[in-house]
Amino acid sequence: MRVLSPDDLATQLRHPHGIHALAVAQSMNRSNGDLNRAALALLSVTAGEQVLEIGPGNAAFAPELLQAPHSRYLGVDVSAAMVAAGNALLAGHGLQERAELHLGDAHALPLDEACIDAALAVNTLYFWDELKLPFAELARVLRPGGRLCLAFGDAAFMRTLPFAAHGFHLHELAEVEQALRSAGLTVQAWRAHHETGRSNDGREVNKHFHLLLARRL
Repeated sequence: MRVLSPDDLATQLRHPHGIHALAVAQSMNRSNGDLNRAALALLSVTAGEQVLEIGPGNAAFAPELLQAPHSRYLGVDVSAAMVAAGNALLAGHGLQERAELHLGDAHALPLDEACIDAALAVNTLYFWDELKLPFAELARVLRPGGRLCLAFGDAAFMRTLPFAAHGFHLHELAEVEQALRSAGLTVQAWRAHHETGRSNDGREVNKHFHLLLARRL
């Protein structure tokens, strides 16, 4: 993948498409691998659970999430390229009977009420115009007692990334917690995630993320 301008990179991170889509997905998987695994550990999927992931890209971490026996997975992504790549990846792991990706977004989830046990969204809330509707949708599809794990960059850290100045919605931790409560989701755990590594634009940076675990009452 050629070096993309901050504006072009931001556009691809929001919606991978065209000739750069697969390379962008691979870059996201590399730069976000530790964060994704920290989120999976906090979500802690158990046997038989139905799991939803918002913005999974090519679903690279779904096989790890599906280690719980008889668990099932649904990914919802706005990118048709990622849906196709994700379904191919899941089939390659022999998981097509337990897992699939659909085209869609968090503002109007293609799901019935109270059908999900656990939901996950890693580095996606920057691309929502506001938090109220997506959180209300997630609360709608979660079963009573169901849980949501969010992972997102600390706003101060994100402002140091040139591409984040191009259409990213950056949110303070307290703002996200308040939006969850307003949607009927109770915050039960918070973790800070720090690491040194390469960002999606290839720079070596000290990363600072928040992980929140919320539960529907």
